Amino acid sequence: MANSTIKWTGHGLAVVAWLCISVAPALAQEAPVKIGVVDVEVLVAESPQGKELQARLESFQAEAQQEMQRMQEQAQAIQQRISDGANTLSDDRLSELNKELEDVGIALRRYRDDKQREGQKLQEEGLMGIEQMLQPVFEQAREELGLDLVINRVPGVVLMISDRVDITALMIERINEAAIPAPSPEAPDSD
Repeated sequence: MANSTIKWTGHGLAVVAWLCISVAPALAQEAPVKIGVVDVEVLVAESPQGKELQARLESFQAEAQQEMQRMQEQAQAIQQRISDGANTLSDDRLSELNKELEDVGIALRRYRDDKQREGQKLQEEGLMGIEQMLQPVFEQAREELGLDLVINRVPGVVLMISDRVDITALMIERINEAAIPAPSPEAPDSD
């Protein structure tokens, strides 16, 4: 019985050795996993499209702030008229001024809420456009660099990172190259 166990063990070892020899070249051909890390927030901020979106958002915000400031000044003027005429104006006129003040306050809150929603929509649509523009650039870089995985450099998610795998600068370069319009063909000379 011991002799048959030795034979079986010998056959088992031979099979394991054969598998190791057969599989080893296949495993050796498998390249190590290549990972690239991109700080998407920096990429978007540094891209021409991101800069243009930021400028649009800042302009939108400045216009909204200016209008809200005008409405607040209007409310302050009404408040001042109420204060100045507290002893001299009729109760009906004070009531009208209080109603005006309330209406301006309501209009200001509505305006602020509307502009906040409008600004969020403008930002979301702009970021979606940038995301669509980034997709082929990421795909090209992934293929050229032979990356198996590209992840976003998010604090708290990516704990440690080597500069070797951070491709943010490369992606900014690619985005800037993609944003350069192709030269238009020159019109043929009409002699």
